Amino acid sequence: MTKLLSEWTPSQAAIDLVKLNGADDNHIVNTVDYLKNEMNVKNIDDVEGYDNWDSLFIIFCIKAYKNSSDQV
Repeated sequence: MTKLLSEWTPSQAAIDLVKLNGADDNHIVNTVDYLKNEMNVKNIDDVEGYDNWDSLFIIFCIKAYKNSSDQV
């Protein structure tokens, strides 16, 4: 399992799951970009409650999508 964010790419299973929740390709790209470039975290061990990047990506992406959908 990749510990460093710079080495991580979302798995196809993670992408499929967020798509099932309504997120489109643009939202997924923006989420990955945000996680890799805007978060001040470099190692998954520094994120409390998560043990891998895919689980953080799934939760973050779905919550962000749901919040953006509620505002429209």
